[in-house]
Amino acid sequence: MFTDFVGFTRLVEQIQPGELLDTLNTFFKGFDQITAKHRLKKVKTIGDAYMCVGGVPEGRPTHIRDTCAAALDLVQFVEGSNIQHRTLGKPEWPIRVGIHTGPVIAGYSGGTFDVWGDAVNIAARMEASGEAGKVHISEASRAFLDRSAEVVERGQTDLKNKGAMTTFFLEKLT
Repeated sequence: MFTDFVGFTRLVEQIQPGELLDTLNTFFKGFDQITAKHRLKKVKTIGDAYMCVGGVPEGRPTHIRDTCAAALDLVQFVEGSNIQHRTLGKPEWPIRVGIHTGPVIAGYSGGTFDVWGDAVNIAARMEASGEAGKVHISEASRAFLDRSAEVVERGQTDLKNKGAMTTFFLEKLT
């Protein structure tokens, strides 16, 4: 799963550096709590992007559902924070979330945990081609969710270097 703040470059231009870092750290601390609650492993942050993975180091039958539940919680957390920002007259931080399911290579390189593989690249492209405030999931992820997942088919989405893929927006899990 990847997240990214939409319009981060604009935020950098509008907010003082200290406030920007404080806000980003507050979001990422919240993300850490949410992903830990859903038994996901944080991989890294890259600027304003947050990357985590489910089913690693050992797979679980629920890791895809756990990842989707965490994604919905992340969106809700950011939306709640944005209500506070709006009330205080501060800029909002819209978020995009992308999820894909597939095999990865996971391990430590130079003492730092990371994951590699086509599934990682597709997850990043799911985020990049998503919409603010929504969880964009691939057909592979949708296939592992039961009927308690409410999704809206987005249709064919052209993913960079991957071509067109059927994708969905995850609305909720019941």
